[in-house]
Amino acid sequence: VISVFTGFVAYVASMPRTEGTLPRYRGRLDILLGRTFRVSKSSPDFLSNNNVSLALFGDKMVVAYRSAETHFASSSARITVATSTNLEDWTETWQHSTGKHDLREVFLWEFNHRLFLYFCRLAPNKGGFAPKGMSWTKKLESLDDPSFVGRDTEITWDVKVHDGVAYKVGYTGNHYSDKAVMSVVFDCSRDGENWKPVGKDGVVYRGGVSEVSFAFTAAGDLVAIGRNEDGDDTGFGSQLFFARKEDLGSWKALNISLPYRFDSPRMIVLSGEVVVFARYAAHLYPFVPDWMPLLLQKLGNLIAYSSRPKAAAVYSVSLPADGQDVWPDEPIRLIRRFEDSFGDTGFFSVAKMCDDSDDFVVANYASPSILTPRGSSAKCMRRIFMFAGVFLSGDEDMKAVDRNAWRNNGFVM
Repeated sequence: VISVFTGFVAYVASMPRTEGTLPRYRGRLDILLGRTFRVSKSSPDFLSNNNVSLALFGDKMVVAYRSAETHFASSSARITVATSTNLEDWTETWQHSTGKHDLREVFLWEFNHRLFLYFCRLAPNKGGFAPKGMSWTKKLESLDDPSFVGRDTEITWDVKVHDGVAYKVGYTGNHYSDKAVMSVVFDCSRDGENWKPVGKDGVVYRGGVSEVSFAFTAAGDLVAIGRNEDGDDTGFGSQLFFARKEDLGSWKALNISLPYRFDSPRMIVLSGEVVVFARYAAHLYPFVPDWMPLLLQKLGNLIAYSSRPKAAAVYSVSLPADGQDVWPDEPIRLIRRFEDSFGDTGFFSVAKMCDDSDDFVVANYASPSILTPRGSSAKCMRRIFMFAGVFLSGDEDMKAVDRNAWRNNGFVM
C-alpha cells in the first residue's frame, strides 16, 4: 500500500501544471489598500492565529480569531475577541477554550442591535475533520457562555441580513472522507436565535461543495459561491449558485464547476457590483485526469494544490441576465491581488470602518516562511492581517478622492 501511494504521489508531482487564465476585471470599481498594523500579542505557545472575523458594532471595531500551537486541530485552541476604536489600540474582552475541542470557523455578525459570535467545535483529530456543531454567543462586553446552534455537524459559513430577516448558509457531511457527500443548508431567522429551513428541508445542494458565501442583489435575487474541493459529478473547483427572490430555497448550480478554487470566500455587494474576497491560486485546480477514479482525482488534486504558492485576491462576479438563469461565459474576473498575502492565506472578513468615512477594513491571515522548531517538529507562524481600503465606483467618485492623501489604516495579527 505504501509503495502504491508513494508511486501515486510521485506520478502526481511529475505531471505538468496548467496555469489558469482568469480574465481581468473591466469596469467602474476600484479598490485601494492602506498599510497594515499588528494587533495580537506574540506567544511562543500559540504561533498560529487564523480564522479571523471582524464587524463594526456601534463605534467599535470588533475582531474574533482562533489561536493554537498549529493550524491543525488542537484541544488547546482558543477564541479571542478584542475591540478598538482606532485600529491601533486593542482591548481583549473575551477568551474561550473548552480544553477538549478544536475551535475554528469564527464568524461575527450583527442583527437587531446585537452582535453574534459563531464558532465551530471539532474533535481534536489532526488526521481528520470531525465537526461537533456550532456554538454562539451574543453579548459584547461580557460574552455569554456559548450555546449550541444549528445541526449536529453543521459548519456555518456566512450570514446576511436582508429585508429584516437573517439568512445563514452552512454545510454538513463527511468532508474529506473517501466518499464525501456534503449538503449545503440554507436557513432563516427573525431573531438571530431560532432558525428554520428556507424551502422544504433547507438543503440547496448535495455534492462536494463546502465553504459557501452569498449575497443579495439589488433586485432581491440570491447569488452564491462555494468551494468544490471534494468533487462531484460537476467536477472540482468552485460552484456558482443563483436563486430568484420568489424562491430563495431553490438554488441553481452550474452544470460544470469552475476549474478554479476560491477558498474561504466572502461575498458582498459594493456599489451595486457583486465581489468575492478569496484565496488566489494561479493554476487550475483539476490536476489529475478526469478519467481516473474520483478518489484518486481528489487526492491528486489536493496534493498538487497544497504544494503550490497561493495569495489572496478580490474578484468581480457577473450575474445572469435579467429574467434568465444562464451565467455569462466568464462569470468571475480578477480585480486585484493583495500584498502581504502568501502561504496558507485566504480567510477573509470585511467590515465598514469605525468612523464616518466610506472606508472598509479587510481581514485575512498569512503564513510567512518563519519556522520555529519546538521539540522534534517545526511550526509555521501565522499572522492575521487587515487593511483599511477605499472602494470606489464611477468617475465622479474617483475624482473626488486624492489617492495619495487618503488615510492609511489597517492592522495585522
